[in-house]
Amino acid sequence: MEQKKRILCWDEKNVNKNDGVSVIAHKPIKKNLALICDCEWEGVHNGYASALKVGEKHRIYYRADSSRQRIDGQKIPGGGGVICVAESRDGGITYKKPNIGKYEFNGTKNNNIVFAREEKTIDNFSVFYDKNPACPKDEKFKALCEINLGNECGGTKLIYYASEDGYDFREMYCLDVEGTFDSFNVMVWDENTEQYFLYYRAFHTPEGEDRLSWHGARPNWIRHVRVATSKDFRVWEKHGRISFEEGQEEYQLYTNQITKYYRSRDTFIGFPVRYRDRAAEKRNFHHMPLGDRHENITNVYGREGTAVTDCVIMTSNDGFKFDRRDEAFLTPGVENRNNWWYGNCYTVYGLIETESEEEGAPNEISFYMGENYRIKNVNFRRYTVRLDGFFSWYAPYKGGSVLTKPFTVEAEEMRVNFATSALGGMTVSICGEGGEALEGYTSYEMFGDSVDRPVEFEKPISALKGSSVCLKFALKDAHLYSFEI
Repeated sequence: MEQKKRILCWDEKNVNKNDGVSVIAHKPIKKNLALICDCEWEGVHNGYASALKVGEKHRIYYRADSSRQRIDGQKIPGGGGVICVAESRDGGITYKKPNIGKYEFNGTKNNNIVFAREEKTIDNFSVFYDKNPACPKDEKFKALCEINLGNECGGTKLIYYASEDGYDFREMYCLDVEGTFDSFNVMVWDENTEQYFLYYRAFHTPEGEDRLSWHGARPNWIRHVRVATSKDFRVWEKHGRISFEEGQEEYQLYTNQITKYYRSRDTFIGFPVRYRDRAAEKRNFHHMPLGDRHENITNVYGREGTAVTDCVIMTSNDGFKFDRRDEAFLTPGVENRNNWWYGNCYTVYGLIETESEEEGAPNEISFYMGENYRIKNVNFRRYTVRLDGFFSWYAPYKGGSVLTKPFTVEAEEMRVNFATSALGGMTVSICGEGGEALEGYTSYEMFGDSVDRPVEFEKPISALKGSSVCLKFALKDAHLYSFEI
């Protein structure tokens, strides 16, 4: 473990002994509407969005499409899908639409459309800011766009677009990968392995045979996520499907939204949408606030009128094998007139660190999610999570402890991200490899709620440099989210 490396308490891979401590998942907090989409070129199919921070500036790129059917069967002419951009001047809390003046819509260029294709409709267009130091300046903004040429013309391709400023994208070339790509296909630069990761859509049969094109498509094919890697963004090594724990339930994964967790060099995190057609239990819809709309939804969209979607969370240390939690991270929420059917819980790609609304409180992680899909104009709402707060090690009031695996001391201080109740607490001990506390290296009982609290010992940590030690955390009605060593 390198100096001052942040260890996330999201699983037990760093635990040698556990006595009464659980890994707890935490739900995000619903916040403000970050982007309101009420312009004529926007509509009920806004979505597949990317959130970026470039320097001190924040942007959201999103597909807007006013031309597809609403649930009442109405179809508004014009468009076929365009890509728009919105910008934030308050650090990612709210977004406004700049006047780009580049593409004409209904006789005017007064809009925020940043990309359009006359010859083909646009389903997805993912935007990524490349942090590879070797990336050419005029390719720092990268985008991926799916195009379906038909099986007779080569099938579905994934086209790479590049831009220097994120406003003028030029077509580069098709990526040398096979898939259906009819989802939000994303890319990641991994500084640890100095390579790009590409995550994209394809299918397999219930028997497990891969299907990388639409040829012979069947309703029972299962959507999955594939991964490829590249050192130069041209030559790609195909690794097949991402994997999960053996024996884990298999279900349809519509998106993946995999990115690097920006506070840990070796952690990937994804927020895939999962899908299930619940036609067999459709009587539920009659008891929901949307019940009077359900017949229209089914008539217009077929299976998507009886399908429902939510979002789960998955993490990985290598980008290939993922720990997928099957309990929902996001659900459609309390029933209202605009939820509990296909299209709920699609998150915007990317995590943004934002200031807290509470004076003196630490920063939070913000992400965004579309609302009202296919019902009325889609807006994007902000959600927040504590820094490193997707999971924690937790012990109830009766107490518990964990002993970590051994590591070599290289730092001169230790800091923790933790929270306790008023009567709870946490004690930290530096131990020998056998688990016995070293003299002078047990902290006082700590209480409070801090994302960055120093741990104090009688003796200096610097005296242990080069030694192999373990850490013991004794918790009582307390959460430990991460620690730095």
